[in-house]
Amino acid sequence: MLAANFIRKYTSSNASKAVVPYYKIKATEKWLEYALDIVDMQNALLLTKDINEKFNLMSALEVAERKKAYMYKHKNFNLDRALHIFNAVKHLPKK
Repeated sequence: MLAANFIRKYTSSNASKAVVPYYKIKATEKWLEYALDIVDMQNALLLTKDINEKFNLMSALEVAERKKAYMYKHKNFNLDRALHIFNAVKHLPKK
């Protein structure tokens, strides 16, 4: 995924207005999404040369890390399942 896509995904202007009940949040799946995005953003941060894009990417990375930490504390989160899936898919080729 391009750095601009991550920046757009994690900016505050694109915040969702939907309210999902706490007990219906799929914390394991969301944690996995954020963890994979963090890995990709860290790689994109090393590859980009534009300083403005680096700063925007670093702020998006901070937001993704906060969201990942929230999902980690959620009652629906299953660490064993999340790590098993994460380790299985982190080295798959990007499409």
